[in-house]
Amino acid sequence: MELNGNQLLNRKIDICFGHGDQNGDGILEPADALALAARIIAYLGEPFNSPKAQALLDGFENFWKHVSARMDTNQDGKVTPLEWRTGMIGAFAGDSKAFDEGFRPLAEALWSICDRDDDGTVGPNEFAAFQRAFGTSPANSRIAFDRLDTNKSGTLSVEELLAAWQEYYTSPDPQAAGNWLFGDIWGDEA
Repeated sequence: MELNGNQLLNRKIDICFGHGDQNGDGILEPADALALAARIIAYLGEPFNSPKAQALLDGFENFWKHVSARMDTNQDGKVTPLEWRTGMIGAFAGDSKAFDEGFRPLAEALWSICDRDDDGTVGPNEFAAFQRAFGTSPANSRIAFDRLDTNKSGTLSVEELLAAWQEYYTSPDPQAAGNWLFGDIWGDEA
């Protein structure tokens, strides 16, 4: 699938909306954020009462607070696909401070929980467990890991993952490594 920069960014944002809409009702609301956090915790095999799980739940709560403040334009407690796309592009893609405030705490908690052995990096198996929570195939997970491992160390550092996280949500560049954060965004199964 050949996409120009704006189409690519819109596709990534739309894919992310689909990941967040856990109950499939076409809107994002606080329950979706908590359900996604619970899904990630379960796929990673983390006890729900652990500090890492609590940090991820707190990260999603902070994320929802920032997202809804910027995106819920009619203040009904829900974010529609149009509000999500408009908000992502207008409020976060072009504003690194707003992105860091709303997204970085969640990203740090997410990558911490993915680091199952607490060695400061995320290995291929840890990354694959994370990607299973988003429905990424094992083959696409491996490709994604290889693309995100920009220094070819065989592990993903938190900094590589944070850079990929920001690229996924903000970069229209079709060559950006961060495009692979959730697997193949060009294929039908993305």
